[in-house]
Amino acid sequence: MASVETTERLGRSLGFFSTFAIGTGTMIGAGIFILPGLAVANAGPGAIISFLLGGLISIATAVSMAELATGMPLAGGSYYYISRTMGAELGSVIGLGSWLALIFKGTFALIGLAEYFQIFYPLPLYFVAAASGLILLAINYRGAKSSGSLQNIIVIILLVILALFIAKTSLMVNPGNFVPITPHGITSIITTTGVIFISYLGLAEAAAVSEEVKNPSKNLPMAFIASAVVVTVFYVGIMAVVVGFSGPEGTVTTVTPLADIAGLLAGNFGKIFIALGALLATLSTANGAILSSSRFPFAMSRDSLMPEWFVQIHKKFETPHNAILVTGIVMVLLLFLFDIEELARLGGAFNILIFILLNIAVIILRKRTLPGYEPTFRDPFFPFTQIFGIVGSMILLPFLGGLPLLFTVIMIFAGIGWYSFYGKGKAVPEYNLFDLLENNVEKKNIEPTSVVKVLVPISNTMHERDLLKLADSIGSEIICLHVIEVPAQTTLTVVQQAYHDKKIEIGSRFKEEFERYPIIAGHKREFIVAFDHSISNSIIEQAEIENVDMIVMGWHESKRIPYSKGDVTNDVLTSSKSPIALLKGHIPDHIKKILVAYNGKENSVKGLSLAKKLAASTGATIEIISVISPDEDQEEKNKIITELEGLVENITLTSSSFRLLEKYSIEDAILEASNDNDLTIIGDSSERFKISFIGNLSQRVAKHSKKPIMIVKKSKPISKESLNYLVKKYIKMIYTKLRKEREK
Repeated sequence: MASVETTERLGRSLGFFSTFAIGTGTMIGAGIFILPGLAVANAGPGAIISFLLGGLISIATAVSMAELATGMPLAGGSYYYISRTMGAELGSVIGLGSWLALIFKGTFALIGLAEYFQIFYPLPLYFVAAASGLILLAINYRGAKSSGSLQNIIVIILLVILALFIAKTSLMVNPGNFVPITPHGITSIITTTGVIFISYLGLAEAAAVSEEVKNPSKNLPMAFIASAVVVTVFYVGIMAVVVGFSGPEGTVTTVTPLADIAGLLAGNFGKIFIALGALLATLSTANGAILSSSRFPFAMSRDSLMPEWFVQIHKKFETPHNAILVTGIVMVLLLFLFDIEELARLGGAFNILIFILLNIAVIILRKRTLPGYEPTFRDPFFPFTQIFGIVGSMILLPFLGGLPLLFTVIMIFAGIGWYSFYGKGKAVPEYNLFDLLENNVEKKNIEPTSVVKVLVPISNTMHERDLLKLADSIGSEIICLHVIEVPAQTTLTVVQQAYHDKKIEIGSRFKEEFERYPIIAGHKREFIVAFDHSISNSIIEQAEIENVDMIVMGWHESKRIPYSKGDVTNDVLTSSKSPIALLKGHIPDHIKKILVAYNGKENSVKGLSLAKKLAASTGATIEIISVISPDEDQEEKNKIITELEGLVENITLTSSSFRLLEKYSIEDAILEASNDNDLTIIGDSSERFKISFIGNLSQRVAKHSKKPIMIVKKSKPISKESLNYLVKKYIKMIYTKLRKEREK
């Protein structure tokens, strides 16, 4: 049999909040808990302006990044945008520099973590920092899923803690502490802005995951801009209350200023409360640096600017272990080379250069044509936003000091040298900045991409043929989906590359079984390999991309609490826009008798329609049963019998019959009837908004049946429309109840 064409796709599992949390979590991490003391010591009350100026430059750059990201939503973030605008040579400079700046910030966070740890137990500072770094290295090396998902939770907790701190401290502010605003001169404000600029490094990290963001044209701009704005508001708010509470001298100039102020306001409880928040923040920042350690090296490797060894993934843990090892080890080593202020300056210096180039890139791409670059978001204030971002950033550089400037120059020459030694002649893009400025970049010819569709997610070879048989019988086109789940630490495209290079073993047996399956003549078939951080997200996303009419899945009773959220089946049932058929058990080679449990509700109607298609394909007979209580009045029984007679009359392609069963237990009645049939179809009758995504009856029947069961559920995900429906339903119910009470 001819080989089936395989489609490969990368899953987009990050929504708005996840993307927002990545940027916000990195920016609002260590900086605000550690840097206020340094900032006020250098600039006095003017440190408030320093954080505001840094925030405004970041917001301007976030707008530019939003435009670039919607035009080039690929892994690599700032590296990718700059390399595609200015060529591979400058791209290598930014790639290496961005990666190292991220490492500097991770090291900075480890020191901050160790400083705040002293509040709980006085251990040697560098021991705590180094041990924390090695623990995070081990966690990410092994690919613990929680290391990525915890970022969202940490961000929420941090924002709540900081909001409470601002609210409480604002009540104790002394207006006299804000004057003079510039005790050390205006220059100190600009210098301090450069010192604290490492706090805004998270924007580059958020851009690095653009390839994995759902609906990028909407979510990327919102997430980038919201991250920059929220962080700026919190930073300025915190600096204002900190300076207003303690003045330019005293508590605010300590290494742990927020915890010390909280201790004065709320005693030991307040100090520990803030210290816990600081530990979460610094831990989140350091973890984020390692978690994203493969982003920039991978993007460079994809462009032949970095050896593939660097982004090779572990055969067991499926993480970019080499990138994680190098990143983690360098982070720990830097602890012993620089103090905390030097780390802030070094990390901030290259971040400033990146911001300058990102804003320049938008101006260039507005004036010149880059094939394939069609941003869905465009800055309405162009070019004023970009000019502000460029000028503001350039003003900061000279005030950072000799070491940061030397570091920046060294990284520029190192990047150029690396390109000349390793990437020249083979790196992409092949054009440079001057080619783009002269509009000499060639346009590539892109070929246009080119029934009842059934999507079959496969994860078990023992169940594959049953699902394919079912899908082939109810549809005319089968799309087999195999999802390769990727740890959060690993870029999706890294695993895709390893898939092609045969560096890891990925279940090709699924495709082989799919090719061997004797599909009905005339039916189409396609095999999709999807790489995603979430299996359920991939199933939902691919169903939407293919615009399928039905999802057929294997279903097994949860090993955990029934109806537990987080199960793949429940996640798909909650969010899918396509009807779903869940198969429990194995279908016989020849289906002769199909039983349909019918109650007149929407899902049982859908189940009956699927039974008709199955019968037409297999030649099976259909038996429809309805179960009523023996206590039901005769009029209601006659009404149901009439309805069943009408259903049987409309089935013309196969023989059919019906039975009205009088039983107190619907479950027992269906189970008893199912013993005489080859397949039982149940339309799930659980309510739309019940926590049980599969109804109790369906669960019990599937659990106890000795024959295969197919549970059918039409999709009704919670949406604006469905929520409106729910609100109207309850308003109507309350109104009816009140009216009846008045009538009494």
